[in-house]
Amino acid sequence: MRDLELLAGRVSREGEEIYWELIRDAEEGKSDNRPVVVLSHGAGGSHAVWYQQVPQIGERYRVVTWDSRGFGNSTNNTGQLAPQSAANDLAAILDELEISEAHLVGQSMGGWNVSAFITLFSDRVLSVTYADTVGGLWTDDLRGAYNEFRAAGGLQGTRELPLVGGHSALWTAGADRDVAHAFLYQALGSFHSPPLDRLAEVLEFTIDHSDLDDLNIPVLFIAGEYDQIFPASMLRDSADRISEVKFVEIPDAGHSPYFEQPEAWNLALLEFLAAIN
Repeated sequence: MRDLELLAGRVSREGEEIYWELIRDAEEGKSDNRPVVVLSHGAGGSHAVWYQQVPQIGERYRVVTWDSRGFGNSTNNTGQLAPQSAANDLAAILDELEISEAHLVGQSMGGWNVSAFITLFSDRVLSVTYADTVGGLWTDDLRGAYNEFRAAGGLQGTRELPLVGGHSALWTAGADRDVAHAFLYQALGSFHSPPLDRLAEVLEFTIDHSDLDDLNIPVLFIAGEYDQIFPASMLRDSADRISEVKFVEIPDAGHSPYFEQPEAWNLALLEFLAAIN
């Protein structure tokens, strides 16, 4: 096994401080020139939620984790959540680390940030993984369902913190629940009540399926079998509209298979990356 070292820092942009971590080979240090995988968390998450991914992925790749505005150790004085801002924040991080290109992974809300990065910096994208997200790849049916959700007030107010182990981002009625595991996830700060009215700002961003085909970017979709937020059927519908794509459904998982079933999730990602490297 490799000895890995962790570097941490912040970049300043538009009056905000954006936190990042880089995991690389300890012996090679700055000479470690392996490809880079960037992990982008979802709403309520932070860089810390990837603790079950970083050691395994770090055996083969350098890994960048970061906190989008208002989450983890990053500031958000302006309340700005637009994916375009997040994409530019990520670009600033990569510039700071002298990383020219990377494999991008976006979980849930992180998928929108990844899609925005593609539209702005496609030449820096080696591949994209949409984990339990459509990342702005809207279909007519999905757009209709979203508009109905908004009309019903679905993005107003705040969300109460759920009972430990009972959150829709984790297990559902069809899967086993590990309360101790869920408590750890909650302790990592992954269940902060998101500003629902500002999340609409994220969801309004769109990217067309044809854009990914035109750019010839390899795409992986990872879905949870019991995901109630972005059901597997929804992700498969998006996957079917893209040419160079792979779809993996993780059994016995809800909206967060990377946390619920990390071994299966890691294997899906690493097999995908190995096939294109």
